[in-house]
Amino acid sequence: MEDFENEKTSRKERETELRKQIILEAAEKLFLSKGYEDTTMDEIANDAEFSKGTLYNYFTSKEELYLAIGTKAYEIIIDYTKSSIEKKKPGMDQLKTVGLAYYEFTKNFPGYAHIFHNITVKLPFVAEKSHDKLTPVEKDYLNISETYGNLFRDIIINAIKTKTIRSDKDPLLIGFTLFMVTSGIMKELEHHQNTLERMKFDGDDIIEFVFEMIESGLKPRENK
Repeated sequence: MEDFENEKTSRKERETELRKQIILEAAEKLFLSKGYEDTTMDEIANDAEFSKGTLYNYFTSKEELYLAIGTKAYEIIIDYTKSSIEKKKPGMDQLKTVGLAYYEFTKNFPGYAHIFHNITVKLPFVAEKSHDKLTPVEKDYLNISETYGNLFRDIIINAIKTKTIRSDKDPLLIGFTLFMVTSGIMKELEHHQNTLERMKFDGDDIIEFVFEMIESGLKPRENK
């Protein structure tokens, strides 16, 4: 009897996850084709072939759907980053690899990258909410963003310890600056592909040059 109940629970969990995936795929498709503002929950329900009531059983709002896709994007970035840095020595090599993993993510998953870049613009209120007022979906998003931030921070701290980058700046300042620079570059690359083609450049050229400047700026300073 207990085995039967466990199997029943497991089947229900699989069905829940499958329905969530179908809804997220429908939402992602509409967000990318119509934009966040012009997409409605009615359209998402229709595309997923569920009733609107069923949709609300899994996601309470359009904002939650956007954040859930952002969480999936973070999962991909973190997987890319972890698998890439394992092959590099602690220090500048790992730090550059974090940026390259981010770049590879934007090239291989442009849909997720587009939504990932837009979330901070579309839904800035999430980071400002008190913890006790966050929904489970919001908590998942903020938790995984913190996981990525901590991964990035640890790599910077190790780079400082190995004396492969400058130690006269706070690791948080370095990390936040690098994230703003790289995320800004990725967003611009997304919007200026035609311009790059006319100039006979591609994203790889831009990224390589940006990383050269970053590496130069982070070189250890001699003690004076």
